[in-house]
Amino acid sequence: MSSSVIFIIVFMIVIYGGIFYFMQLKKKKQKEMFQNTDFNAEMRNVLTYKNKFLNSELSFLPKQMEGKPIDAFNYANMNYSTKDSIKDGIKDSLKGMATLGTVRFHTVQTPKYFILSGADLHLLDTDTEGEISNHLVFDAARLRASSISEVPLEGVIKAFANQKGDDVKAYRISLATDGSPIELIMFSALLFTYANTNASAFSLNVQKNIEEIVIANDFLKKLGERYPNLKVSGLLN
Repeated sequence: MSSSVIFIIVFMIVIYGGIFYFMQLKKKKQKEMFQNTDFNAEMRNVLTYKNKFLNSELSFLPKQMEGKPIDAFNYANMNYSTKDSIKDGIKDSLKGMATLGTVRFHTVQTPKYFILSGADLHLLDTDTEGEISNHLVFDAARLRASSISEVPLEGVIKAFANQKGDDVKAYRISLATDGSPIELIMFSALLFTYANTNASAFSLNVQKNIEEIVIANDFLKKLGERYPNLKVSGLLN
């Protein structure tokens, strides 16, 4: 075995060993966070936490709402299963074959945002450039005809939920429309379910983690208070 091959093997072992150590350290810190944090007390700071996000990394949300109040917000994700991923992979491969391999296709999921404003629930979708591409509004009648259920933590959903802590839950919400309902996944923490938006997977910022959990649980709590059919069990209710 050549020295270059040995070097590559040792390098890979060091890299994967470092990642494993980091993830174990993060898991330990998250466990300590849940044990040492009084989330009901943290709710007194929810307005401060929300404004912090809305005035910085999510400053485009108030602009999109054009003066309408933002009572609560959360991230939303496509109800995207392993089966869907395989389908998209096959579809992308067929598109690539149609161009004789000169163009490679890759189906991309983009960030989505829930905003609770008065009696309405706003759903904002973005394009691959990060710009708002759709703004849907679900009124009281549609929300009373909608439903929500907790999703078992397994597979990919569990892996992403665990980024924010073992006690984070996942939910599937089905929003009524004139046609087929829109089904999306959300969590009891601000969380997207795809790697290109999840730099937080490698973050040890415990305070930000707490803020993201409080904001998402505030959304779930307020949504359930306004629409009992959309009430779920979370950290705060």
